[in-house]
Amino acid sequence: MLAAGLEKKRYTILNDVVLPAGGGTVHFDHIVVSRFGVFVIASQYARGWVSGGEFQDRWKQAHWGRAKRFENPLHQNTIQAQALGRLLNLPAQKIHPVVVITGHKGMKTEVAANLVGSDGIIGYIRKKGTQILEPEQAERLLKEIVQARIQPDGRYYLSRWSLLKIILIAILFAGIWLAFRGEFQAIHKSLTERQEQRESPDLFRADGSRKTEQELWEDSLICAWSEDSGRCACYAPGGGQVALEPSKCRSLAERGSILKQ
Repeated sequence: MLAAGLEKKRYTILNDVVLPAGGGTVHFDHIVVSRFGVFVIASQYARGWVSGGEFQDRWKQAHWGRAKRFENPLHQNTIQAQALGRLLNLPAQKIHPVVVITGHKGMKTEVAANLVGSDGIIGYIRKKGTQILEPEQAERLLKEIVQARIQPDGRYYLSRWSLLKIILIAILFAGIWLAFRGEFQAIHKSLTERQEQRESPDLFRADGSRKTEQELWEDSLICAWSEDSGRCACYAPGGGQVALEPSKCRSLAERGSILKQ
């Protein structure tokens, strides 16, 4: 949404940023750098109805009669903004902390000015339309953030929920395979036979069924029949004559032998 709603020439968006802070690190969901200030955006997902005051340590989300508490996202967002200000040596009035909350039905309590829904983040940023940073200053701040950014070390860690989802998906596919294994095998066999029919039509009858080994052997024979004498002879591909009943020999010869007289 940020990339689609903000002009690239006026705003630079950084996603999933980890920066050093004191003896540790601070994670930022999104940082937007512009001449109108530096926006520190925290994304919070909460289901059901949400209640919590600006100065409360923990908020509550109520969904289907069940209540769950979570850390006040405004407090966390403030800590992020302060850490970024110290890192960049930037006054607080030039940093705009904002929390985007999604998935909820609404707020049961008064909403802070810097708490918006996902559909309100673009409007919130655009309202901060007064230039408070010179273009050169904004460029320098962006460069400092990029240089200080801690890159991942290439290792990938699965959370418990991610691992559980992978296991559930695997169980689901295994169940589907066991339930419809016969149908899957039949479809695979049908597709394989169709491919083989296109590549080797001589192996199949006109109705699409596969020829027997006897039929394939008979197809390899060269047979000749003479109407004048009533004589018939069949020969194998190697040249040796094959003994067949006259009626069978004549049937093979009439089926399309190039030596038919």
